[in-house]
Amino acid sequence: MSRVAQPYPDCMSEAQQDPTVEIVDAVEQGRFELRVDGRLVSFVDYADHAGRRAFPHTQTYPEFGGRGYGTQVVRAALDEAVAAGRSIVPSCPFVRALVQQHPDEYGALVV
Repeated sequence: MSRVAQPYPDCMSEAQQDPTVEIVDAVEQGRFELRVDGRLVSFVDYADHAGRRAFPHTQTYPEFGGRGYGTQVVRAALDEAVAAGRSIVPSCPFVRALVQQHPDEYGALVV
């Protein structure tokens, strides 16, 4: 079962707001995926255990780098973890950096 999260418009430039951006929780793959016009461009892997959600890896394909897609998909994944009451294990350096940039939103949930 997949769930769709809303993209973060403030992470995108005006030119990037034209494409159709969709963020999906691909539960079967254990990752959140960001697709632009149906094409996978970024994802963040996760694993759940004992009320914790670990984030070991994030990837944005090089041709889509620098557009805020990685930030969008990670924030959607973190927001879902917060809404579900899970603790966050930011193993991935990109996820860890984003958590540190937003301590009011995510800091209290880091283990």
